[in-house]
Amino acid sequence: MRLPHFLQGREKIKILIALAALSLCIGIIVLQKSMSAYAGNSSTELYVLASAPESPSAQNQAETFMRTLKAVYPDRIGPLEFRSGDWAFLIGERWFYYAEGRILPEERRNQAAEYRALGFTFNYPAELPTWESTAEQREERTRRFEESRSQRTEGPRTETRQPQAVRLRRPLYFAEALWGITNRNEAWAQQVEINFLGHSITIHSGISDIMKRIHDIIMNESRTNPAVRQWINSLGTVAGWNWRNVASSGNRSAHAYGIAIDILPRNLEGKATYWLWSSRYDPQWWNIPYSARYHPPNEVIRTFESFGFIWGGKWGNFDTMHFEYRPEVFMLNNLPLVSVRAELP
Repeated sequence: MRLPHFLQGREKIKILIALAALSLCIGIIVLQKSMSAYAGNSSTELYVLASAPESPSAQNQAETFMRTLKAVYPDRIGPLEFRSGDWAFLIGERWFYYAEGRILPEERRNQAAEYRALGFTFNYPAELPTWESTAEQREERTRRFEESRSQRTEGPRTETRQPQAVRLRRPLYFAEALWGITNRNEAWAQQVEINFLGHSITIHSGISDIMKRIHDIIMNESRTNPAVRQWINSLGTVAGWNWRNVASSGNRSAHAYGIAIDILPRNLEGKATYWLWSSRYDPQWWNIPYSARYHPPNEVIRTFESFGFIWGGKWGNFDTMHFEYRPEVFMLNNLPLVSVRAELP
């Protein structure tokens, strides 16, 4: 292309650059149109056809989960590495893969769709959320409940009933390998009996020293704190190991491994403690206010949490008597932990 003689020097260079950029844009537009025609005008299909790699955020989450588990169970979890497109670590002689949060052994990773994620969480709160902050969540739950009830009372239904969604099972492979327990006899062989707040309880031997530390701290607190002393004196049931599933589910309970403890007073005085029990008389149990729920003293809750026990009172499906050893949850949420860990075989 011949430029007029008055376009010299920098002006000439600027025009040449602009023309080159225009040509490039035209080429991109043509290419996009041809690709759209090939993919049936679907950007999703183009994305799949391009075999886009896993997003960096998902990869980082997988690595964080696996490194956290290794950090809190160093005696049981061996080398960690990125292999076969996923993060994995060794327990004994078996490789366990992240598998989108399912933590599956190598031989089961291709069946990941059959399971649901284990439920590791980044949102365990440092403090019990205020009642006001849960309003939106409770209102949404109430709305769904009312819609469901109105559908049941509208009279005969002529439409085809929609099948219920299949409930995926929770994989047991990681917990079984971590705690060395696959059946009741193996579980019983690893339990020990200790005294806890004046009650004899059976728990996994790996957390017995931790439980003794918690016992000592709470008892020491009770010497100067009347509320804690009164709470200890009110206790009627303190239960640990129990080979069973979670109520109303086919999932094995943390109690089956001996890593959970339920603490109840002799008299609840009409207060709610477990959502499933409450649902039998209050269909909108999620609206039961904190003041009508049984809560251990804050000093007790904080002591358990400082040693890696999550408290069921912070769950949406509340279980205020329940404490469960899950130190990884606190590391994932950057919450403080006492530098003591379970002793695993």
